[in-house]
Amino acid sequence: MDSVQIPHSLYRPVRARHPAESGGQSSLELLFDLAFAAASGFAAMRLTGLLHTGMWAQAVLGFAMVFFAIWWAWLNFSWFSSAYDTDDGLTWALTTVQILGAAALAAGVPAAVAEHDFTVITVGYAVMRLPLAAQWCRAAGADPPRRATCLKFAAGLVVLQACWLGRLALPEPWALRVFAVLVVLELAVPAWAQRGAPVRTHPAHLAGRYGRLTLTVAAQVIAATVYAIQLGVTGSTPGAVILVAVISAVSTVCVLWLYYSLPHARLAAGRFAPLWEYGHYAIVGPIGVLGGAARYLADRASALPGDDVAGLQRWDAFPLALAVAATLLAMWIVCIVPGWQELSRWSLVRFPLGFAVVMLLAVAVPVPLAAAGGIVLTLLAVVATGAVPGDGHHRDR
Repeated sequence: MDSVQIPHSLYRPVRARHPAESGGQSSLELLFDLAFAAASGFAAMRLTGLLHTGMWAQAVLGFAMVFFAIWWAWLNFSWFSSAYDTDDGLTWALTTVQILGAAALAAGVPAAVAEHDFTVITVGYAVMRLPLAAQWCRAAGADPPRRATCLKFAAGLVVLQACWLGRLALPEPWALRVFAVLVVLELAVPAWAQRGAPVRTHPAHLAGRYGRLTLTVAAQVIAATVYAIQLGVTGSTPGAVILVAVISAVSTVCVLWLYYSLPHARLAAGRFAPLWEYGHYAIVGPIGVLGGAARYLADRASALPGDDVAGLQRWDAFPLALAVAATLLAMWIVCIVPGWQELSRWSLVRFPLGFAVVMLLAVAVPVPLAAAGGIVLTLLAVVATGAVPGDGHHRDR
């Protein structure tokens, strides 16, 4: 277990990490992750509410937009903490402000997902990001070879944050288009800033950061499992709802097993590192959707007359299937394909084969709980038929 680290002084100069040095997560980083776990939990619960309305496209779009804000703010913090050791009192103070911003972002999630009202979430986003700009300015003074890079990061944060705030004044059709443009610009800032003198992030540290983000988001699926058990204990359809709880828990464990079996530290240090970093959005986002989909299926099962599973609608398990399938496909593209030359043929095909079987079950099996059960069996098969292909994040420290 990582040891608790307490800042030794209120202020000390920023120190650039060496990519080869060892080091785990600081207690401050773990606290920061917990704040983002709350935001992703709010997003998952609001997703459940929108699934009940039948507006599935709006639900997925709203969740994708909100989760981008959560993930991108988290990734920017992780880049900095992986490149520079700044665990002093000033960093704790600035990170406290960022945690308050994360809390505001979480509070704005319901309106953002349901109504595309990003006012509160944008203000929270600003509160999170402006202290990070100050940290990049600190790094610029302490790391002369990368001074220009650090100042570009800071400038990009400030300028784009002003654009996000200005977006709030736009009417709805334009607001959505400008959102897409700003996302592209956000993704372009690191490449622009690091042209010439890239910051030296710590691959194993970054792999550990991503592993903990994935775990905190997966905790929302376990929360959905608890929710389903509670519905089963207090409701009139215990059998169906408890089955949903089992499906939710086993799906989460299988997805995490597959994720942690992948060689994340190697990928973070390799030539496909940008694909690995950015591609995690497509891995972790669907895991968050899985939490909302499990809650939705539990609600639907709890409303049945008795344990008559025939009362479920034809597509009630489809959100869960889509989340599992998207996670498998994203892990294959982001973590398996880049190292295809080192893998056996079966290692290359089992993830896309699992994706295909999950989607086939969702479309072809008319009974939702039977389809969900088949999805769990498919995940178990993917887990059981594959040797661990890499170094596994659970050993990255």
